[in-house]
Amino acid sequence: MIKVFSFQPDYFNQNGDQGNLDALSHFSKQDMVHVEISQADFVLIGDASRAAIRHFERDLDSLTAVLASRHQSGFPTLLVGSSYEFFLSRLALAESVTFGDRVSEFREVVADGIRVKGYRNSELEGFDLVVSGAFVGTTLFGPVLAKNPELLKRFSEYLDVEIQITPEQLEWISKA
Repeated sequence: MIKVFSFQPDYFNQNGDQGNLDALSHFSKQDMVHVEISQADFVLIGDASRAAIRHFERDLDSLTAVLASRHQSGFPTLLVGSSYEFFLSRLALAESVTFGDRVSEFREVVADGIRVKGYRNSELEGFDLVVSGAFVGTTLFGPVLAKNPELLKRFSEYLDVEIQITPEQLEWISKA
């Protein structure tokens, strides 16, 4: 059983980011139980609209100390899209953050030896992927765990669960 925390999943699922929990559960053959962030083995904060970010800004800010501790310890955490951008400066994940023109495209990026592919729709310049242990922030949104076995494996190692990907699934993933 994996204890998970997902911040406001009805609003922070703009591009199917909650599918990351489904992928983790499916490939690990583990059930998920939702808990408070302080008790979570795995934390997910998905992509949301600008309106949702503004609406929940105080609640998001209240998570900063816990997320900073998880980052420092490398605990399994996935910040996606606009949520990642929201916390980028607050958690000092990057020394300086700059924004430019919006770029919408498929990308493949590498950080800490982990190659991740996905779709990016962001004005953030650089820092498409930050990995520290099993703490991951990315502009690449959606169910990135379903498409990136290396990233899924990283989380599984820190969660001490075995990932089971069949050759057929791996072939499908490589084409996605």
